[in-house]
Amino acid sequence: MGWGKGRVRLAGLAATLLIGAAMLMATLMMAVTAHAEPFRFTILYTQGTTELEEAQGRGGMARLAALIRKERAERGTLLVLHGGQTLSPSVLAFYDQGAHIVDLLNGMGIDAMAALNREFHHGDDRLMTRAFEAGFPIVTTNAVDRATGKPLDGLEDSIVLKAGPYRVGVLAGTPMLTKETARAPRTEFRDPVAALAAKAQAMRAAGVDLVVAMTGNAGDTHRSVIAARPADIVLYQDRGRTIGVEYDGRFLSATVAPQAAWVLALDVTIDRQTDARGATRVVWSPEPRVIDSAAVTPDPAMEARAKAYAARLDSMLSMEVGRLDGTLDTRREAVRGGENAFANAVADTLRDALDADIALYNGGGIRGDRHYADGATLTRRDIYTELPYHDVGVVLEVTGQQLWDAVESGVAAVEQAQGRFPHLSNARVVVDPARPPGQRVQELGVGGAPVDRKARYRLATSSFLAGGGDGYAVLSTAPRLVEDRDADFISTQLIAHIARTGVFAPRLDGRMTVKR
Repeated sequence: MGWGKGRVRLAGLAATLLIGAAMLMATLMMAVTAHAEPFRFTILYTQGTTELEEAQGRGGMARLAALIRKERAERGTLLVLHGGQTLSPSVLAFYDQGAHIVDLLNGMGIDAMAALNREFHHGDDRLMTRAFEAGFPIVTTNAVDRATGKPLDGLEDSIVLKAGPYRVGVLAGTPMLTKETARAPRTEFRDPVAALAAKAQAMRAAGVDLVVAMTGNAGDTHRSVIAARPADIVLYQDRGRTIGVEYDGRFLSATVAPQAAWVLALDVTIDRQTDARGATRVVWSPEPRVIDSAAVTPDPAMEARAKAYAARLDSMLSMEVGRLDGTLDTRREAVRGGENAFANAVADTLRDALDADIALYNGGGIRGDRHYADGATLTRRDIYTELPYHDVGVVLEVTGQQLWDAVESGVAAVEQAQGRFPHLSNARVVVDPARPPGQRVQELGVGGAPVDRKARYRLATSSFLAGGGDGYAVLSTAPRLVEDRDADFISTQLIAHIARTGVFAPRLDGRMTVKR
């Protein structure tokens, strides 16, 4: 009898527990249901904002600041993501390594910025300094301190932003090509696809609801990242496209042109749905918008700050250097696929200034991307725009074989118009792009004679290439006869060269033949 009563009491307790559990579950379900009301927020994306002032009524820092302020007022929850590619190249960045960009962005309410290849162009030490100055996180998921395997000082490998009750993870994939195009001895560049996938998985396990990754197009990194789909959203740089959005119901990839002429907005609706068994999942959908910056009035305070920066150097940069004798083409394809008159002049100036046997300069060091008319007046600004990096001349002692290997490396990807394309002085080269990389140099001569593979030559080049940048690793082990601390900036050398006569007459002379 006692056993029976006990059983009844136990049964009653179990029933009470079951009822309590049911009530608790109902409460939790109500909480989940209440928490899972659809929430709307906006992701605003821009990239490559190197220019301070507008062009043809669009872009520039003042219009970007006004656009962000307007969106924040109208949309409520706004996450502003900057895709990087902004600390270089520009004329002002030549002097302050992008400090003015960070200063201006600090006043806009940026939530996170990607560190892509151009953020590393002034060196990893300079990037770390900019990161400490920034009032927003600068993110690279795959570029780490080679000594510790952790993020570089001041940078983040990821960031989590709040969008109402939801958590949005932000990652950035720095192109692997950066290790060849930047002076970053402290940095190890890991595979961006693997790094992004691993970090995204860890973030989701930690309760992040939506993952956004930013990346660039150097070395076609954006294509690899998009194909792998490591995040829910991939925002990327893609030269030549004003805007592009692809969405298949689960994954979105999008790009927008640089300089904030147009800005991409993604109006995201996000919700938690609960099934009959109590399992929840996050669902989201985007509504893309393209915002024309011409539609906003420039922010007066930001406009004044941007103009103050521009005015600091305007008088000096506006000084005339010389008159152009003939037309000149420094567009990207012109300096990265064959002989170019301006590149010839840079290489010749470098060789003359350093009294070398031969000179080598890469097309990627020329950034003006312009066409000049015959008779145009060239200013300091023009030359610094064409040669914006802090490259100085170095003289290396190389063997003929090292020289051959260096040129071979330079033409290994000529069909991709990469910045490593070589321009030479006092040399002649014949290249056959139809042959496999490593076998494309058909002829190489120095001073009118075939190169002697065992002979030694004085090679003038940039400090960047001498350190192995842009794939010229073969040069990094060559003895230095003239250190970079002993030479002027290459841009300064060219300005002095033009100013001697006041006439600039670069010419093609057949020194580089690329078979077609």
